[in-house]
Amino acid sequence: MGWHNGEAMVAVARVRMPENGVFQCRVPEALTLLPGDRCLVELDYGLDIGTVLYLYGISEGVGEEDRTPAYRVVRKCSENELAREAEQAERAEKAKQAFMLSARHEKGHVKVLHARFSYGGGRFFIRYTAQVPVDLRRFVGQVQRDFKTQVDLWQVGVRDEAALIGCLGTCGRAVCCCTWQRQFQSVNVRMAKTQEMSLNPGSINGTCGRLKCCLRFEYEQYRVAGELLPDHGSLVRCEEHEEAEGVVIGRDVMRGRITVRTTDGRYLTVAADRVTVKDRAIRDERAEEEEEEEREDFAD
Repeated sequence: MGWHNGEAMVAVARVRMPENGVFQCRVPEALTLLPGDRCLVELDYGLDIGTVLYLYGISEGVGEEDRTPAYRVVRKCSENELAREAEQAERAEKAKQAFMLSARHEKGHVKVLHARFSYGGGRFFIRYTAQVPVDLRRFVGQVQRDFKTQVDLWQVGVRDEAALIGCLGTCGRAVCCCTWQRQFQSVNVRMAKTQEMSLNPGSINGTCGRLKCCLRFEYEQYRVAGELLPDHGSLVRCEEHEEAEGVVIGRDVMRGRITVRTTDGRYLTVAADRVTVKDRAIRDERAEEEEEEEREDFAD
């Protein structure tokens, strides 16, 4: 990629695989890629085809500081390689039918979300949902014998289902878990409270029915900024409004403003640095414990 401030720079592409994995892959210097390009990448299980999300550069370190990705882009896909991918899709459909035949007697209403062979056919990926755990070892053995391949079989939950199928979020864009996010991180209700969001499920839940992943993205900024503002319920005196006193009933954290209900019944929106806190709100320790119990973990 070149040099920057005396350091060698390496071009890196974030490549999304169909199973919702996003990998950082080193790009050869002679290769030009653009977002959306289909490319052949070398992963730990062999060659496979993915889609470039975006590219960036990193400095090439040595020893323990070496951040160069372990995976690499081999080349952009040719028409023949894309045709081979289509052939593998036909094989995957046959293996999927074998799976459904094997699972039809299992309890739990098994539903296949995704089935695909890797580019070389050495691995068969299948993702499914079921209401209860099911034993599909017979299917694994059958596919290994019939298709001479290794089976990567996962039962996934509702979060992974949304990521595999793909859908739009309330923001109007494709959900993060099916575009760039590789792993789910823990999210809890306190993050929504810290950002002064309504706790209406329609506002804080994603299309998967669980708390939105994006609640975490700006949480730390809101937490730090919120520490500079009086808490809800604090008694304050507004310097710019004839020394009016009242209780904080709302906060606009990013703008640094608060809404105050005064003792004479007025509602004032003022800058937080223009008020004097006379009595801070006392947080209930028991309420703190209850908030911790509301935690929603995305690791399962």
